[in-house]
Amino acid sequence: MRKILAILLSLSPLVIHSQNKLDITDIIETGKNIAKNSNQNQLTKVWFSTIEIEFGINNEVRYDYDLYDTNDKLNSGKTTTLDNKSSFGILYNINYPVFNKLTLGAVSGFQHQSQLKISTLKLGGIVRYHFSNYRDVNINLMTAYNIALSNTIESEMGNVRFGLQFPIHRSDDFILNLTIFSDYNFYGYNKIVVNEINERPSNVIIRSYGFSLGIQF
Repeated sequence: MRKILAILLSLSPLVIHSQNKLDITDIIETGKNIAKNSNQNQLTKVWFSTIEIEFGINNEVRYDYDLYDTNDKLNSGKTTTLDNKSSFGILYNINYPVFNKLTLGAVSGFQHQSQLKISTLKLGGIVRYHFSNYRDVNINLMTAYNIALSNTIESEMGNVRFGLQFPIHRSDDFILNLTIFSDYNFYGYNKIVVNEINERPSNVIIRSYGFSLGIQF
């Protein structure tokens, strides 16, 4: 995981001081430094869309479950940590400025978690702060509703993502963006995992770091 993150972070002046936690202050300061010569004038409001292919590496997969006795009474709740694996997906969003340099967007997409083979559709929203203009660096916060594609999990609001996006190629027709993000997913889980006696699944929490390559148009 460290090698993958090192490759990604070489594309940005962002430095991560902790293996387990992104420093949000550093992300904000990085965006400000990149755009320190930005034009502070009012920006022209324009619609824009992005489509992104994403890849993530789990840094925590937690499975919570309950144990019952033979009389169907709760004995205890337990937690176990599962192996860290990867995820991938695709996202589309359409965005419009609501304030100068602040845009709000609608998100739809698909994500697959290799651990436990969890697949979901996503519907949600994303808010972005653009340090310079709508074609430059932004920090963003996404929340999404996970729509289950099997009865293994429940459909519910369970995805939060914080990211830093910056362009790596521009043309008159589109922009190629790289996004580095921290991802949190909560799934109500319905399938036995550790096979303990009278085990009843509760939920799975997956935290990960990742990146996406996207086209803005």
